Amino acid sequence: MTETPEEGIGTGTIQQTGFEEITTMVSAEFQIEETILEHNIPTYYLKQPQETKDAFLRLLQKLEAMSLIAVLRRIDGRVVLKVISKPPTRRSNVLVNWVLFFATIGTTFLTGYMLSEGMIDPILGGATFTIAIMAVLGMHEMGHKLAANKEGIDATPPYFIPGPPPIGGFLGIGTFGAVIMQKSLPPNKDALFDVGSSGPIIGFVISLVALVVGLPFSVPDWVPKDTSTLPVPLLLELIIGYFPLSGGPPSPGPDYVPVIMLHPVAVAGWVGIFVTMLNLLPAAMLDGGHVARSLFGGKTRSVLTTLSIISLVFVSFPMAFFVLFMSMYKHPGPLDDVSSLSTNRKLLAIVLLAIFVLSSFLHYFVYLLLSLLGG
Repeated sequence: MTETPEEGIGTGTIQQTGFEEITTMVSAEFQIEETILEHNIPTYYLKQPQETKDAFLRLLQKLEAMSLIAVLRRIDGRVVLKVISKPPTRRSNVLVNWVLFFATIGTTFLTGYMLSEGMIDPILGGATFTIAIMAVLGMHEMGHKLAANKEGIDATPPYFIPGPPPIGGFLGIGTFGAVIMQKSLPPNKDALFDVGSSGPIIGFVISLVALVVGLPFSVPDWVPKDTSTLPVPLLLELIIGYFPLSGGPPSPGPDYVPVIMLHPVAVAGWVGIFVTMLNLLPAAMLDGGHVARSLFGGKTRSVLTTLSIISLVFVSFPMAFFVLFMSMYKHPGPLDDVSSLSTNRKLLAIVLLAIFVLSSFLHYFVYLLLSLLGG
């Protein structure tokens, strides 16, 4: 997951002495229809149509030496470019990142220890769960971080968030995930898409590896019919047939149903798949929200956000409330919100949709709907 800073349009005024120099830079890249100094902010109405994506990136590089940035927007049918002072950013205190990192190692080890009781050596289970879950979450966030670095976006190292283990009936996994903070806006929709999509793709692959590694060591068992169990994502149902399990006890009776007691590494894979599904929801500041912001207009995003919140009510009510809260804040978008997303990234969006379907429990809703329709 990534968090994006609020947009700074209209702030950071420019003195008259630099206006002519800035205008020369803008004129070298764009065809200008009208030029004004609006509240000491150089504002340029651009002629249409004209290429803007590469020209805007070149302009940003020129403005960097003057500690300035540009913002490109479509307002009332006109393409408007504004040049403002680059907002200052605070230096990150990496000590906080390290403290949270080691705290999360402790809470996830305790979780793995508790999950391993009656299955494998708890020390081994705690260690393997910690390695697996930290790899899943860490590689997800490093995907965001590497994409941000590539696009010239100032972003913090990952913040791991420790959480409670499964104590007193609470289904804890020792962590609430991880997050990086973006301190500057992406230059265009391509960069916004890359930052949003990189984490889920890498996290999905690492989660799949954890499932493949952990499933052969998992154990079949029986539980009473009314026992709460983890929902099974479509991906797990598709691959579980390739890992025939043995060693389970015989059925204790008709009131029991078969389950699989997942090895701690497989549990980490399940968590990663679940996190991938949540993050790919096209809402707010979730990774899927960044992707949707680069693909769709405001009305479509509002519909997708509403559908995401409704679906979350059936999966995780606290998460539904959290996304509802985040959706109250407008997504700032990229600096260049006029240039379109590249064709290759539009095709990659289909891959992201496939990952979301494989990571979700949509087949359960289909079964439920069919059973209701069938009476």
